[in-house]
Amino acid sequence: MFMSLNRLIAGLAAVLLLVLSLGGPAVASAKCEAESFVRSAAQAYDRAAGSGSASAFASAAARYADLRSLSLFALGRYRNELPKSREAEYLKLTRQFIGETLKDHGSGLRGASLTILECKSSSGNLVVSARTSSGTKVTFRLARAGGGYTVRDINMKGVWLIQQMRSTFVGTITRTGSIDGLFNYLRS
Repeated sequence: MFMSLNRLIAGLAAVLLLVLSLGGPAVASAKCEAESFVRSAAQAYDRAAGSGSASAFASAAARYADLRSLSLFALGRYRNELPKSREAEYLKLTRQFIGETLKDHGSGLRGASLTILECKSSSGNLVVSARTSSGTKVTFRLARAGGGYTVRDINMKGVWLIQQMRSTFVGTITRTGSIDGLFNYLRS
């Protein structure tokens, strides 16, 4: 069953904002090799939240995640239907979608405090488990990238959000009958 679009957007925004706020001053001193990565992400998020700009949020997300790879992954079995001539447009729309989502749903999460519970390697990824001050568990899948890290996916309340984004995008294409339906959805 697909999560409703509004719940997906709100959930994606909440989880992405939690990822970006993970490195703030309230992080416990648990030993985690990705601690400086998440601390830098938190600083970028704080700057974006301060500006209130969708493009600032999109830039912060792009700095800490490979948005191109994640956007192409979200197409699932329809990846080959994206014409090379429209790839740049698709990536721009996806980036705008993420920026607007973060801007619209991010104000209440600024300064959220998290405690890192565990860092472990799993299938070539670093899995970082954390708990919010309200007790919600959040799991981050990070990949090594060029001597650092990149966010690959986030699990909150049992949902891997990039997988959910993929379900939504694939469902939109299936329902509308073409990739043009996804372009229309991303423009709205």
